[in-house]
Amino acid sequence: MNKKIIGLDEWVIHTSLTRFLQMAHRHDWVIYDVHEEHHQLRFYASPFQRHDIERVYETARLRRTTGAIGLFMRNLRRPSRVLALLLSCLLWFGLSKTVFAVEIRGDKQESEELIRKTLVKMDKVPPFTDHGVKDVKAKLKKQLENDIAWLEIVKKGSRYVIYYTPKEFAEIEELSHKELIARKDAVIAGFDLQHGNKMFKINDYVKKGDILVSNIMPDSFQKPQELYVKGKVYGYTWNQIDVTMPRSRLPKAFDFYQLLFEARLKISDNFLKGDRIQKENILQFEEDAGTIRLSVLYTVYEDISTPR
Repeated sequence: MNKKIIGLDEWVIHTSLTRFLQMAHRHDWVIYDVHEEHHQLRFYASPFQRHDIERVYETARLRRTTGAIGLFMRNLRRPSRVLALLLSCLLWFGLSKTVFAVEIRGDKQESEELIRKTLVKMDKVPPFTDHGVKDVKAKLKKQLENDIAWLEIVKKGSRYVIYYTPKEFAEIEELSHKELIARKDAVIAGFDLQHGNKMFKINDYVKKGDILVSNIMPDSFQKPQELYVKGKVYGYTWNQIDVTMPRSRLPKAFDFYQLLFEARLKISDNFLKGDRIQKENILQFEEDAGTIRLSVLYTVYEDISTPR
């Protein structure tokens, strides 16, 4: 790097080149760019050699100091700039020690809210003074040890980024003796059964209120034994959906699809996981007195044993 950019003193002295080089060698001066100009010598030297050069050459004239060192020394002669520099340093120090935002990254909303509430209790609501990530992390982990399995805090600029993994607790499921009852008329399509006594087979027709899975099963001596019941029964059901709308200025095809989407939304409104439309039959699509009517018969594969 060019030494002048960092900062060098530019000197002018009245002496011969030979004598000056001898003197520089004697005093171990590091000098740059020495040249004669109008019976004078002009050269550059480090500011740290200034007092030694002035002592040896009392008539030497310091013209200027180049680079960053020169700029800094010139500013020191102006009180307003010194004050501005001090204020800038204080502001920089203050801002660098302040946290303006906290970002929490994880996959559970309840855990994120718990972390935020804990930070509020710790008086770590932005903006707050940063006393070190380790201290905040240790206190946070201590207070959340029963809810958070892993936690890490990274400071990025003026914000904290908190990464976490919540503790997972196994849910203890209580088994029941409650029988599975048909919610509606249907044809049995399948069983997802862990416990219980099946009363029907696949493709059997059942009516609303029929016992699909019983909690009683005879043992080898034909004595009734009470069972736990757990599972689901799926069946095919039939539902007619009627939807209407005022006739629009658009082609009839647009009205048809709008009503069809509305019918699909209506039939699937109470679907549980695993439920689906098996078949869709258009019964009627007509216009009467400015009103368009669509009737659709749906065959639905659905859970017929779980109350809605």
